Amino acid sequence: MVYLKRRALLGACATVLGGTGLRKPARAQAAGHVDMRPFSDIARTGAPRTLPAVSFKTLDGGVKSLADFAGRPLVLNFWATWCVPCVAELPELDHLSATDTAVRVVAVSADRTGAAAVRPFLAAHGLEHLTILLDPGSDAVHALGVFGFPTTLLIDSAGRLRGTLEGPAAWASGEAAIAAVVAGSS
Repeated sequence: MVYLKRRALLGACATVLGGTGLRKPARAQAAGHVDMRPFSDIARTGAPRTLPAVSFKTLDGGVKSLADFAGRPLVLNFWATWCVPCVAELPELDHLSATDTAVRVVAVSADRTGAAAVRPFLAAHGLEHLTILLDPGSDAVHALGVFGFPTTLLIDSAGRLRGTLEGPAAWASGEAAIAAVVAGSS
């Protein structure tokens, strides 16, 4: 129990201190502008790593598991409505989801109030192409080792972790970088 409390505290601190980990955090500049991370910052796994079984809530109250997305590469993004870099990044992910049919893009909200916070946010920001899931209890966040927001996991078609990027990125232009990571090439 102490471990879980310590881990929750570390996760909260990472979020409060920038939400992008310790390496090259995104910097908020002028109102509404956030520096995007380069794709060269994707932390690639040495060998593909099998992920634990996790599940998420859907906006309509159903349940989806990570295994439901196997068979196609997956861009799995963790975000929150109150996270400035997340808000800047979501339109990029929405565009990627609309234009790149080679990968599935799923955005998981960590907002504690779940759909009550996320539905109006999506409508206000015109995000229409993303698959949105919910993790209000942060169970998946903890199981997958996410420490700050936004964090994106790049998962191959067999459901194995190939890379992670902490912080916002210009995903709309990232098809080549994503393909290289999920295929395991440089």
